[in-house]
Amino acid sequence: MQGLADTIRIFPLREVVLFPGTLLPLHIFEPRYRKMVADSLDGDRSIGMVLIRAGTPSAEPSDADDPEVYPVGCGGRIIKHDPLPDGRSLIVLEGTPKFRIRREPDTQEPYRVVEPQALHEPPVPIDDMRGWREELRGCVRDYVAALDGDDDRIEEVFAKLEFESVVNYLCASLPLEVIEKQSLLECTGPAARHRRLCEIVEFKAAETRLGMASNRDLDT
Repeated sequence: MQGLADTIRIFPLREVVLFPGTLLPLHIFEPRYRKMVADSLDGDRSIGMVLIRAGTPSAEPSDADDPEVYPVGCGGRIIKHDPLPDGRSLIVLEGTPKFRIRREPDTQEPYRVVEPQALHEPPVPIDDMRGWREELRGCVRDYVAALDGDDDRIEEVFAKLEFESVVNYLCASLPLEVIEKQSLLECTGPAARHRRLCEIVEFKAAETRLGMASNRDLDT
């Protein structure tokens, strides 16, 4: 997996959290982010995804102040770029290592650039992996069942991917609040992220079933 350079261009968004090894499609239309993508393609193809803190100004070029962002983000590498006739483009990012923003230097670029500290995650102990995998499968299947969803895709993911990739894929793809996803990204590694994800989906499954039961009581 690609590492991080001394500086990285960042793309602040409100509803998006990227995880290492996952894929993220993006529509690039604002002028400053068009330039960011062009510069990235001319360089190492990297962009850092960071979440905007709730209640901060929007990330429009006309804003006097740039929005406040969470200090932990995830690097991404452009693996697909489809330019459109009007200058917009569609890209796909593949998540690379997490980073913490050390500082944000002043630049002449219209987009933001930061100096990142790479946050390397510890490997999962082999002896614990099987038990954790089965625990996570049970938690997620129960949550999907509470939502009346189809768990075939979940089983396919567990069958094809290694534990770390399963955890990151589920964090990115399950219907969770964006602040919950940010808290999962900030976990110290796959083991801690798996435990936190189980806590979140167990609570959400119980909450969903309680809401359904309350609605049935109101209907009787």
